[in-house]
Amino acid sequence: MPPSLGREPRLVLNARGVSDRSSVVDVVVCGAGMGGLVAAIAALEDGASVLVVEKGAEPGGSLALSGGYVWTFPTFREYTRFVPNGDQDLGRILVEDFATGVEWLVDHQVRLGAPVDGLGPDRAGSGFRIEPDPVSGAVEPMVKAVLDLGGAIECSTRVVRLEQDEDSRVVGACVRNAAGTRVVRCNSVILATGGFQGDAELMARHVSQWSDRALLRASSSSTGDGLRLALTAGAATSRALNAVYAHVMPKLNRPLDAGGFRALTQFYVEECLLLNLDGVRFVDESRGDALCGLELLRQREAAGFIVLDEERHRGSVMEPFVPDMMRSDPLAAVRSAGGNVIVAESLDELCQRLAAFGVPPMSALTTISGFDAAAEAGVPDALPVPRERGLHTCRQAPFYAIQVIPGVTFTEGGIRVNSEAQALDRDDRPVRGLFVAGVDVGAISNTGYAGALSAALITGLRAGIHAARAGVPA
Repeated sequence: MPPSLGREPRLVLNARGVSDRSSVVDVVVCGAGMGGLVAAIAALEDGASVLVVEKGAEPGGSLALSGGYVWTFPTFREYTRFVPNGDQDLGRILVEDFATGVEWLVDHQVRLGAPVDGLGPDRAGSGFRIEPDPVSGAVEPMVKAVLDLGGAIECSTRVVRLEQDEDSRVVGACVRNAAGTRVVRCNSVILATGGFQGDAELMARHVSQWSDRALLRASSSSTGDGLRLALTAGAATSRALNAVYAHVMPKLNRPLDAGGFRALTQFYVEECLLLNLDGVRFVDESRGDALCGLELLRQREAAGFIVLDEERHRGSVMEPFVPDMMRSDPLAAVRSAGGNVIVAESLDELCQRLAAFGVPPMSALTTISGFDAAAEAGVPDALPVPRERGLHTCRQAPFYAIQVIPGVTFTEGGIRVNSEAQALDRDDRPVRGLFVAGVDVGAISNTGYAGALSAALITGLRAGIHAARAGVPA
């Protein structure tokens, strides 16, 4: 159950001191993460009255839990290279509007550090990190901007239904919290609820039967509210409903605090071997942690082991994943957090110890030995799962195996939208009065990652401006 339900709603008053429990506004924004807060500010600055409804107990959503990197690819050509199945129109907008979006953030007191290169797939992206952290550097100044502009934010409250007129135009939102249910009449609604990665049924239906084994590396409030509301209102889904942006995380024997998500992400998996519980490779590890996390989610029990030797451990594994991180030993961090790190003086011993976790030792040994042979011969295509780059031997003792599971950050499929962030129906016609921002927008990323905070920024700006101009209030 989301933390917003079953407790008294937390009301944030607007700058004029008027309760945000209004019944008529121009724009209702569903969600107070990156996309929702940006959209609210953009709509307010365009002259609209705005109510933001947030299901969680505080504003911030998954932005508050993120690493805080606002980045994307520098050119559309690179976007198409790394996200070939993404929505090309939205991808172009993301790349072309990124610089303007960054300027907008700075103008609204969001604190960004120096430019950072080497982000995203193949280190091809560039951008900025929110400083000193996403909450104080971005959530707090944007919440202040909403309130200073006369908007209102109501937390611990969810939208349970969209109201439509006889012409199917969205004209209101039915909202519910511990104090009761009411209908807020409006000119337009913006859905920015953060995807459906927190909903076990939707994840099992669209992504993997093993999704419930994964770690939720995002806000627990992101349970598909936006998608369900949009579908009921006549909107269509995008491509990529079966894809998520995920990371490889250690399987721990105790709960992981949200503050430890980034520190325990096993980014270095691309430099190693990744085996499933059958003891075989199932993905080209060199394509990066995000793809490894997605493919791990589809394996039996959504679990496996990273395997490496001491040469890898002392070399590339300890190198920082992004330029502003420090060199450290991720295996030591896993042990400290309560994860399983197997150490052995021979590969045979390592594989025998994997048997205690249900991995067939001979299968694992055959996989590792075959990988070694392909590396020695220099023929990556000889592998059952070829490796694009970084083929290496695994021969220097000691040897390591780290038990891992996927950590899901956001769903990549969602609501189909156009360049104005309007929700579209099955015939690609706009659902009037309905706009979408952030992760609820589908297929900007699609088995390839283009930057979630940047996508939320750009779609939030477009949704806010066009929702504010969407016609005469109901």
